[in-house]
Amino acid sequence: MRRRATVTLAAVAASLTLVAPASPAPQDDGGLRIEVPEVYYTQTTDPTRVALPVRFDTGGGSVREVALTVDASEVRGTVRLYAKRSCAEGTGYVFTCRVGAGQLRSGLMDLMVLGADRSAAPGTRGTVRFTATAPDGGQAHAKTEMTAGSPELWGRKLSVENAPADTPVEIRGGVLNHGPIAANGFGVTVTADPRIRLAHRYGNCRYTDQGQSRAYCFFPSRVEPGQAYAFTGPFLALGGKPLTKGSVDVRLFAPGQDAGPYFDERDFTVRGSGPALALTPTAPEGFARSAGHVSIDTDQKADVQAVAGDLRGRPGDVVGIEAGVRNAGPGRVDHGYLTYEITPPEGTTLLPPPKPTPDPEGDGEPDPWVCRPWRAGAGHYTCVVSGSLAPGAKATQTLRFRIGRDDSGAPGRVSAVLRDDYDRRDPDRSDNTAPITVNGSASATGALWPVLAACGTAAAVLALAAAVPYGLRRARRRRNPPPTAPADSSAARKP
Repeated sequence: MRRRATVTLAAVAASLTLVAPASPAPQDDGGLRIEVPEVYYTQTTDPTRVALPVRFDTGGGSVREVALTVDASEVRGTVRLYAKRSCAEGTGYVFTCRVGAGQLRSGLMDLMVLGADRSAAPGTRGTVRFTATAPDGGQAHAKTEMTAGSPELWGRKLSVENAPADTPVEIRGGVLNHGPIAANGFGVTVTADPRIRLAHRYGNCRYTDQGQSRAYCFFPSRVEPGQAYAFTGPFLALGGKPLTKGSVDVRLFAPGQDAGPYFDERDFTVRGSGPALALTPTAPEGFARSAGHVSIDTDQKADVQAVAGDLRGRPGDVVGIEAGVRNAGPGRVDHGYLTYEITPPEGTTLLPPPKPTPDPEGDGEPDPWVCRPWRAGAGHYTCVVSGSLAPGAKATQTLRFRIGRDDSGAPGRVSAVLRDDYDRRDPDRSDNTAPITVNGSASATGALWPVLAACGTAAAVLALAAAVPYGLRRARRRRNPPPTAPADSSAARKP
């Protein structure tokens, strides 16, 4: 619970810093400014412990510290506040904070909001006044209107199915205030999954230029309880030709509400280039509390092909072939929707790589085998594909078979297994299976080594294969020993 509260605190604080900053009062000296949210809602049924964000702008001046007075007397009995660290509570619900250079840069987070007072009726409000005084006597003023209670903003229930491939997907959202208190403005964030980017099309919205594609818009319109609005235009999700599945998350919040994990308005550095996104009244239908996740499903195809080959060798040989699956496109096969199965040919034994010997120095190397079971001689193996499979990509491995007899037995096979709707996306299912044949009369061009069962060589080979990787790792470490800390390094000193 403590970790969750900390994350929420950071997210809420960041979400409010510049949502509706207070303008400097006429008597401000012009060099120092206080930035606080103009409107702040507090929770009644589920009190929280979040910081009331206070930021400062010194105007590039030489101010290194200020004394901040926070007069909360008007909200006493309405909102519960708590001071910590650099702040202290005085008489009459007036707080004093000593703000140093670091807090002038990053903001003051030492005045906590514990939620609405239990005796306060929802909608009760009051004003908190801030006065910052610099050492030279210069002052700055700001104020926040705090309200007991909070709007409850619901979003549209949306899902996109069978969207045309390689075409922008429209996300048409909206807002419904399902709570008892009006929202004096609200924000919306749209976060695309890594397969998708958002078009920068609205001039009153801002977008990220790195990491996941995200959009942030703030609407100053008042939304009364029971009122619903639709956005006048859609957010455009661009996934390109490979997109088969994707998703975006839409989050609505009023000032003082949780804007979501890791939200920081300063991350949205790119302003849209198109017209402003606006609101239009709509019927309060088709909305839900948990409507933020929007799944996207396109009609793009993905031709998955099995990969196998011919075992060219004689009885007693161990022969290797490349086997697995490839994606001939044009769509992507997302993670978790594709596996493949291996059935060895009759008269052969599939030899998985030996299980690695536990390395006491621990390299963290991945397992060399992606199939189950991990034992030789099974009649059937199921293999996983790690991650998504992009168009043109393949997921294969070298399989080693010991040939026990000539090619008179039934061939084996590699079969691609597509889950859910990816099966219908495959335009050619005939290549989902590829045979593994034995060509005992051919020269043993694929043979890795002859197996002399009478001499027990197979067991020796397995043991040797298990030892080689570990030996190579030890040899590499001997050639390249890790650096040692200098004798006077801080790491070596005792506290």
